[in-house]
Amino acid sequence: MNRRDALMRVAALAGATMSLPALADTLEASATRRALTGKPLFLTADQDATVAELADTIIPTTTTPGAKAAKVNEVIDIILKDCYKPADQQRFLDGLTQTNKLSQDAYGKAFVQLDPTQRIEIVKKLQAEAKQQLAQMDSGKGTTKVENAQADLQMPDAKKRYTPFFTILKDLTLTGYFTSEIGCTQALEYVAVPGRYDGCITLKPGQKAWAI
Repeated sequence: MNRRDALMRVAALAGATMSLPALADTLEASATRRALTGKPLFLTADQDATVAELADTIIPTTTTPGAKAAKVNEVIDIILKDCYKPADQQRFLDGLTQTNKLSQDAYGKAFVQLDPTQRIEIVKKLQAEAKQQLAQMDSGKGTTKVENAQADLQMPDAKKRYTPFFTILKDLTLTGYFTSEIGCTQALEYVAVPGRYDGCITLKPGQKAWAI
């Protein structure tokens, strides 16, 4: 899978509203521009570095390369620029600001300056905050999650439930990683030219999930 195809998959899963032909052209242009300049398109250099370390904390290098090696931060930068609405973009930027505030309050350093153990603690705090926000929204409405989901489909975009920063970050990190060459071919089992489609395959103990 090339980078253009990977970006298209991530964009589709992110809920892009642009038509696919236009989206393909836009994403390809952005990916080319980022590759040529080596600079982020939406994020600042500092924000881009923070996203890279956050993503690598979520998916660190183990027996396979992590999110940073897969350049997930580049995918997130492009998808944020081309596929997210201004309100969601601002929520993401505010989340990065909050990340560094938590880091400064706890350790007196920016997130990128923390050691791996400290980064994990900050990420745990971000995750806890996201869960708390969602729980408060659910309890405040007095409805079930299924009812909320059904109601969201009928609401104007401005009134839909928002997604917390960490949820956006985690979703984009996982999707960006597992649609990357590293994620598909090293973290997952991959067959370049598959045979027939089998919808349900029993995995052997310790076997990796299949790339799709």
